Amino acid sequence: MSRHLDVRAVVLGSRPLGEADRIVVLFTREIGRLDGVVKGVRKTKSRWGGRLEPFNVVDLSLFRGRSLATVTGADLVAGFPQLRTRRASLTAAAVTCEAAARLFGDEEQHERVFNLLCRALKAFDDGFAGPALEAPVTLGAVVKLLHEAGFLPVLDQCACCGHGHQAAAFSAAGGGLVCGECVGEGVPISGAAVEALCDAVAEPLDRLRTLPPTPAVAEGLRHVHALFMHHTGGRLRSLRFTC
Repeated sequence: MSRHLDVRAVVLGSRPLGEADRIVVLFTREIGRLDGVVKGVRKTKSRWGGRLEPFNVVDLSLFRGRSLATVTGADLVAGFPQLRTRRASLTAAAVTCEAAARLFGDEEQHERVFNLLCRALKAFDDGFAGPALEAPVTLGAVVKLLHEAGFLPVLDQCACCGHGHQAAAFSAAGGGLVCGECVGEGVPISGAAVEALCDAVAEPLDRLRTLPPTPAVAEGLRHVHALFMHHTGGRLRSLRFTC
């Protein structure tokens, strides 16, 4: 296998390495998630400019070492400039990219996830009403990532007994809605939040972007976050509320 690789990637995030370098967390179209070292990016006169900022889509040249890949070239494909001017859009992008980084393992090819991330960032760049945590498009992006990871919540029947009884609660351990007979350690859920979750599964992101923000969406996101934590063992730090 060649140690040189050309990929298209979404920059999910980054962290410092030494005095001048950074590690960028990438989700590539070709090989899925991986980390790459960018040499000298933190220098005042860095040749990289803003091309490797989080939430950019970039074409990269990589050299694969024993542990980490090194970024040797980068061309900006999409920078989503409007996204960066709105706090709500930045929050939605941070939540979505952090979820993707945690849900998928290194170098597991998943082109559908790459395409989903690009659509989500475009929707956030186009803008939406209200705070990010009450916006249906934020909930939709996270739910669709859970779906691609194999963790789609059960919403059409009781996740425990499989019967179609009325939902009484949401159980992260059970995997979705549960009926009154199976409530166990489930958390009560409103009918409006159930509807918001069903919309998040069924509707495309472009449609969800146009729907109004509601407290029911924030409630649905809290339940989805509990499901995320159950499967990954960690919280989404981009969320600024208690789940």
